[in-house]
Amino acid sequence: MTNLPSSPLTVDEAVARVLDSARPDAIGSEQVGVEAAIARVLAEPCHARWPLPSAPLSIMDGYAVRSRDLLEARDVHDAETLAVELQSEHESAAGHPSTAALEPGTCVRIATGAVVPAGADAVVPQEDTRRIELGARVLIELSSTALAQVEPGRWIRPTGSDVAKGELLLGPGAAIGGGEASLLAGTGHAAVAVRRRPIVAILSSGDELVAIGQTPARGQIVSTNAMLLGAQIREAGGEPLALETVPDTRAAMRAAIERASESADLLVTSGGISVGDHDLVLPVLDELGFELSFRKLALRPGRPTTFGHLPRAGGQPLPVLALPGNPASTLVAFELLARPLVRALSGLARHRWQRPRRLVELASPAEGDRRREHFVRATIDAHGRARPLAKQLSGALRSIADFDALVRVPAGRDRVDAGEELEALILRE
Repeated sequence: MTNLPSSPLTVDEAVARVLDSARPDAIGSEQVGVEAAIARVLAEPCHARWPLPSAPLSIMDGYAVRSRDLLEARDVHDAETLAVELQSEHESAAGHPSTAALEPGTCVRIATGAVVPAGADAVVPQEDTRRIELGARVLIELSSTALAQVEPGRWIRPTGSDVAKGELLLGPGAAIGGGEASLLAGTGHAAVAVRRRPIVAILSSGDELVAIGQTPARGQIVSTNAMLLGAQIREAGGEPLALETVPDTRAAMRAAIERASESADLLVTSGGISVGDHDLVLPVLDELGFELSFRKLALRPGRPTTFGHLPRAGGQPLPVLALPGNPASTLVAFELLARPLVRALSGLARHRWQRPRRLVELASPAEGDRRREHFVRATIDAHGRARPLAKQLSGALRSIADFDALVRVPAGRDRVDAGEELEALILRE
């Protein structure tokens, strides 16, 4: 392991190092159906294969007309109204366009969203008309309002007014939601190329851990960090690969890390990175040629967090983020460092790598730390104020449940009083 200065990095320095190492192009892409692409990241630019709308459409229920007829009646003959003959057999409805061209002095009944027939270039809303029945003939009287407002294109969505054929729809790195998928599907894309989800291996270690569902004996605890990390990885857009809980032996630790190295894009470990005789993650990584980037952070909770790369034969080095085993340390360090890295590896645009941040007013005091930034778990109340959880111990499960934000207390502050404003990472609204 490379010897580095022992002075802890700031959180911002550590995040910069982690993200500077990201190699999203090494992840690759895959073709999926457009519906399956929702919640994925686009890998290639997509252009419209046809225009939207593909034909001129009526915006109103009413009558398709020739604007020339109305303009001539108004401007040449000084008419206040105009009666035109209804071509009743050629109605244009949504999905059932009229096949006949509009003749001079006539109109066609048209529905909202229906194709405007050939020869027509305007629509008169139904409320500006009056129906006159003369035996077999039907006339539609167009009101003075219709004549006053008429112009070519009135109440019509032109072809391509939403999307032009060949127009760039979305570029690489776009996050695909329901709206984006609808745009892609509606312009001819039944399948798209998306970034493969980064595979994130989870290694949780410790002889004291027992499986969820088992009752722990004296000195044991339920292994929850792997579940916690799996949830965080999925939320970030990654694919968790859970390795079994690893006992505190070098052979078991080495085997687990080597398995992760075979298929993972990132390895996140939890526990086993302190300096005790049973803390084996870093010694085994060192045996495997680990290239250390940083070992300590000026961070509370999460000071021992370690990052570096593990060489792989014939491939990109494996990024490894080793987190402390206390649950709050695991959660906070993942949020600050691993989540942005997973999102970077997924190919998202850079501005989407990190959580939104904003200043919040404290509703109650927050504890600080003389040497480290303290990321305080807090709820956000109905007025947008942050209320720190009562318990902030890194080993307390209560300190990672039912909160909305991480409030950033600068290093050097023992306490921040209610009413002061601090930056907060917003985890949920």
